[in-house]
Amino acid sequence: MKSTERFSATVDEYVRHRPSYPDVLLRWLVRTAPGQRVVDLGCGTGIFARQLVGAGFEVTGVEPNREMREAAVGVVCVAGTAEATGLPDGSADVVTGAQAFHWFDLDRALQEIARVLVSGGLAVAVWNDRVGTGFAAAYDEVLTAHSEAYRVVPRPGPTIEALAERLPQGEEIAFEHAQELDLAGVIGRAWSSSYVVHGVGDKASFDADLERAFRAHEVGGRVSLGYRTRAFHWR
Repeated sequence: MKSTERFSATVDEYVRHRPSYPDVLLRWLVRTAPGQRVVDLGCGTGIFARQLVGAGFEVTGVEPNREMREAAVGVVCVAGTAEATGLPDGSADVVTGAQAFHWFDLDRALQEIARVLVSGGLAVAVWNDRVGTGFAAAYDEVLTAHSEAYRVVPRPGPTIEALAERLPQGEEIAFEHAQELDLAGVIGRAWSSSYVVHGVGDKASFDADLERAFRAHEVGGRVSLGYRTRAFHWR
């Protein structure tokens, strides 16, 4: 299956249950960005793009998946890929990609980013990387047990390493935050992932194991899914 088609069946759950990104990251971008024009690659349903708009940026999202683009309410979103955006030369002060760079052809995407950015522009690759303690560890165990696709899905670490090899001037920053979820939110969060939709064979058994993990860790009907937001940036 093409990476551009992996999320077509997950759009509704993606919109409702995927985590956003910490405000401290947006404040850092406001301080650091050389201008207001942002191109958000692989913008999906617009989770990060809407946060960028809320922070005062002029955002153009680029997304190859039609269902995702249609769900990106409140965001200017054009059909394109990270490797071929279709945007003019020097049309962005900042290029971002949230939870997306691991799906890109890095070398081609980096060439396209360099073309679209103004001289001295900023590029930022962002991931919400789950912190493997508490409920997050139990959640990971359920995913690993039920989905072969999860066991082989690209992780942020190797992509950041690949970026660092190609961009020695780049730097990584990180911020901690958490997503508070009830049981419906936990199940919805899981089913927003392509490796669950395309990798889990027995939905009833998977959901039951998620519920057992939830019951073992919930406090007041909620659990905390911790994240370390990692941002690799370069000029």
